[in-house]
Formats: sequence, C-alpha cells, structure tokens
Amino acid sequence: MTMPLPRLDGGPASAPPRLPAREEWFRAVFDGSAMPLAVVSMDGRFIDANSAFEAVVGRSGDDLYGEPLGTLDHPDDREQNALLFRRVLSGELPSHQMELRHVGGDGVVYPARLTLSVVRGVDGEARFCVAMLDDLRQRTAPEPERDLLEGRLRHLALHDPLTGLPNRVLLAERMHEVLATLGDEPGARCGVLFLDLDRFKNVNDSLGHNVGDELLRQVAVRLAACARPGDTVARFGGDEFIFFLPRITGREEALALAADVRVALSAPLELGNYRTYTTASIGIALADKPADSADEMLRNADIAMYYAKAGGGTRCAVFDGSMHRAAMARLGLETDLRGAIAREELKVYFQPIVSLATGNVVAAEALSRWSHPVHGRVPPDKFISLAEDTGLIGALGTWVLDEATRQLAEWRATVPQASALEISVNVSPWQLRDGELVETVAATLGEHGVPAAALKLELTESTLVEDAARAAGILRALKKRDVQIYLDDFGTGYSSLSLLHRLPLDALKIDRSFVGGMDGGSTGAVKGAEIVRTILALARSLGVRVVAEGVETHEQLAALRALGCDYAQGYLISPPVPAEEFEAAFLLAQPPYAWQAGHHFG
Repeated sequence: MTMPLPRLDGGPASAPPRLPAREEWFRAVFDGSAMPLAVVSMDGRFIDANSAFEAVVGRSGDDLYGEPLGTLDHPDDREQNALLFRRVLSGELPSHQMELRHVGGDGVVYPARLTLSVVRGVDGEARFCVAMLDDLRQRTAPEPERDLLEGRLRHLALHDPLTGLPNRVLLAERMHEVLATLGDEPGARCGVLFLDLDRFKNVNDSLGHNVGDELLRQVAVRLAACARPGDTVARFGGDEFIFFLPRITGREEALALAADVRVALSAPLELGNYRTYTTASIGIALADKPADSADEMLRNADIAMYYAKAGGGTRCAVFDGSMHRAAMARLGLETDLRGAIAREELKVYFQPIVSLATGNVVAAEALSRWSHPVHGRVPPDKFISLAEDTGLIGALGTWVLDEATRQLAEWRATVPQASALEISVNVSPWQLRDGELVETVAATLGEHGVPAAALKLELTESTLVEDAARAAGILRALKKRDVQIYLDDFGTGYSSLSLLHRLPLDALKIDRSFVGGMDGGSTGAVKGAEIVRTILALARSLGVRVVAEGVETHEQLAALRALGCDYAQGYLISPPVPAEEFEAAFLLAQPPYAWQAGHHFG
C-alpha cells in the first residue's frame, strides 16, 4: 500500500508534487527499509505500511488501512496496550517501546516489540505516528539499521522540523530531569527565558510564509550560538523560543543572557532578496526548589514576556508574584466581559460635541462603560484593551454601533431639538480588518432608519497605517454611502501627508495632549498653541473640519475659538453621561449652559 503521507508542513496529504527534503528522506527509508514500519494517524488508525510490515503481520496494507492500531494485539492485551498507545497519541509521551503479543493473519500468536513515535510538523503540531515492529521470533533487520531508524525516529519526535531545535516535548523532558534534582544541590537555581519575536506576523503577511520560515531558521541559529554549555534552546511554537538554563546564579545572569540575545538579534537578516530586522520580547522565570514544575516555570516566563511586550516590545521582564495575580485577575475579567453584554452590565454613554461658532450641541460621541457587579466601574482603557487582546472587540464594537444608532433614532423621532443631531462611534482595527464593516454599518443604519450622513465613524491613525491601501478602500465604500469619516487622536500616530490626501476624511480630531498643552502663558503653552494652529492649517488645506478633544478649561476653550477650531468636546462641557442625562442636559434644557459662562457665541 502506498498512501500519501500526512505532510510535515501541515498541507493536505493529497498535495503530492514535491516533498520537502525531510519527507523525501522519510519516504525513501519507509519504502525501502527491511525494518517493518507503519504510519498511524493521531486518532490511532493505520494509514500506511511498508512491505516488511505487511510480511510480518500477514496482512496487506489495504486490509490494514483505517483499522485501529490495536487490531493486531492479542485480545487479552488490547485494553492495557490501548492505555499506553493513547499516551503517545495524545502527545504525553514522544515515543514508547513495549513488548507485546501480536496475532498474525494466519491466527498464530507471536512475540513482538513495537516502538511508537510521534512525528511533528514545522508548526510543532503532532502530524502522525510511526510504528516500528520488531518480530522477536527472528530479526528482520540488522541491528545497525534498527538502531539508526530508532535514532532518526526519536530525533523526529523530539526536534522541530523547521529549525532543528529541540521541540517542547524534549524541552519538557530536560526541565523535568533538572527540576527533580534541584533540591539535591543547596542554593541551586534554574531559569527560563521565554522569547516572542516582535511583529513577526508583519513579515508573514507582507513577504510570505516562506520568507517567514527562513527568518525563523536564521533566528534559531543566532539563538543557539548564544547558548552556554548545558543550556537548551527550543522552539516552543510559532515565533516563540525558549532558553532553559539548568544552572544559574540568579536574575542578573539571566538578564545578561537576555542582553546577549538582543544583541544577536539586532543584526540585519538577509532573507533572499529582502533585508529585514527583528527584535524579541523576553520573559524570565527562575526556580530554586523541586516543587516548581516545568509547566509553572513556562507559564511564569510567558506572563513576564507579555509584560515586556505590553511595554512596547523589544524589552525584558522578570516574573514576580504580582504578575501572576494580575494575570489571574485579567483572566477572570475576560470571562466576565464575555457575558457582560448579555447581562446588560455594559451601557453606552454619550459625550456632547459642540460647535465653537454657535455654542450648540451638534453631535455626541458614543462610549461604552462597564459596571461590574463585583468590581464596580471598570476603567474603559482596561476593558477595551482586554477586548482587543481577546478578540471580543468586534462584538463589542458592533453592539456599541447598534445601541448608539438605536438611541439616535429614538431622539430624532421624539425630541424636536435632536432632529439634526449626529452620532460618533469608534471603529477598532479588528472591525476594519474583519471585511464586513461596510455591510454591518449599512444594515444597522437601515434597521433603525438613521440617515448615513448622521453617523461619524472615528478611526485612529495607527488603525489606518496597518494596511493603508485596504483601509482607504473600505473608507471610500463607506463614504459613498454618505457615512462621515473622522481621524481620531490626530498627531499621535504616523500618518503621512500623502496618506491623508488619499483618505476620504471629513474631520480631524486633535488629540487631548495637544489641547492640554495650551494652558497658561508658559513657553510650553505657546508651543501647544502653535501645534494646534499647524493642525488647523493642515485641515483647511485638506478641506476638512477639526474637533478638539479633551477640553477641560475655559482658557483652552477661548484659545481654540480664537484659532478658528470648529468643534470641541471634553470635561469642561460634560463627561460622558447616560442617555437620559444627555437628553435632559443637552436636548431638553435651554441654553446658556454652565460651560458657556464668559464666552459669547454668535
């Protein structure tokens, strides 16, 4: 039987044309070996068998195909053998060797030795198992060949096929061995460095996965060169690598090695026709007692790595207990957030946006707020970032859009003063990448009967520069439907003038940091005013309006009016408030409002 082998690169088994070198080697050995070999799927069924295997078991490969691995076992042994097989098939053991009784095709029972090894793909995932059968009635292969095959199969089971580094199974073996004896040596410590490459996804997305694979191979070579005698450098999966340090004096030694790694990664990488650079975020965890498990060390180093990455990447952090407590709290908050909308714990608040020419409220920005039943008010930056990290931001953003549009429709229908009111809703990078934003917006507006021109979608500069061409296309499609496009937090991102000219913008929103710098008569205030003046001049050249965010003082408001800014919002006017408060204070109440004191509007 010659069935297509499961591919190590994760591709379909039926895509034959050219096997990678490792698979060519495996196929040649598999077909030509005098050693009985079979390939078993990860659910424990035969996929392929060579002629030597067929000869020993007395059954054809076609007959075995799809049969459970234990079909050859003596009936009395199947239950016990199945437990051991499952440990290998589950990945708990990289390989296992056992002596057992087999029943041949002729019904004769004979003694055999079965070696079962897991073979992993380039992504570290288990692809299939190789079963090597030794007929103990007679040797069917010379000892050297059997030893060679056992060695190669064990290497396949314990090493990453892309980089050649130890995989997570071999890493775990070595960590368990060291941790088990850590208490035998007073004062002994071991350590883990958990590395995650920064912005690796950008390489895959822009240059392709083949270039990404080459980057990983080159990084692996550099990391291995940093290792000291006795250290293990392993590929943990994806763009994650592990240094295991079986003996270490303390955190300073680990930090010194992390510094060496960062230096090694700082040199440019030559990837075919491309030259690129990479950096890594590194988390460090130490252990000084046998009670510390390998899983616990890796978890702690992983937590520390995320702290390093949250600080902007290209950093290193050493684990401490507060990180774990924070991680557990974050996990609990994530679980609660998943059900918060259904439990009606989330509400949409509205912050007024006023015209600096007339003093009238012309729009409101819709902002989500979470009142947790145990923790109380959860700060927006905390749960919004959590939603972004966990993929919940899409559902949250869609809910805010729907709720804000529904509320606007209600106000326009029931409050005469709200007949021309408009609404601003923030759009996350996830929503822009999702590909369904245009259809979602159109459907929501249609459901609530709100004209598209009454909706302003706010996007940050960083959201747009991730994929400027695609973002521009989506925004143009929204603009064709009369939806307004606002560029939020302007001045804090990386927009180029050419990008601004390509985008169908209606307004720029000046970031609060620039508005806050306009207070007083200091040199800093003068510079703040100059920055705002420059943004206003740029907006006029683009033919777009300007909204100033974060207006908190009368002095800022007066300065913005004097410079000719179009609109303002901020705590001087009002913080975000529930819908009923917004309606009472800004739709039903008559001016002048408290914030207008000392200002004269036309």
